[in-house]
Amino acid sequence: MELHERLKKLRTDQGISVYRLARMSDVSENYIRIIEKGNNQPSVQVLEKLVKSLGMTLAEFFRDDETILYPSCYEKNLIQAARKLDAQKSELLLSLAKALSGNESP
Repeated sequence: MELHERLKKLRTDQGISVYRLARMSDVSENYIRIIEKGNNQPSVQVLEKLVKSLGMTLAEFFRDDETILYPSCYEKNLIQAARKLDAQKSELLLSLAKALSGNESP
């Protein structure tokens, strides 16, 4: 699957509009549409912004077998959601998870 097809599939599989992805990634709607049509190859920095906003790393995005190794579907969703958070919210989520699990040590 080509880069532009993979990016569009990832976005649409998550039910995210181009508008929303643009706001999440700080990449213009127009440029996302151009990329998804295959009319332009994004820089690594732009692709990383887009992929990270969709809850994935570049390494996962480029895996040929298209599988991501997660212990469970729930954990996959949790990890993808956590990756979309800023640093402060990530720390809060981690603190909450540790407190709920009884493992409050850093």
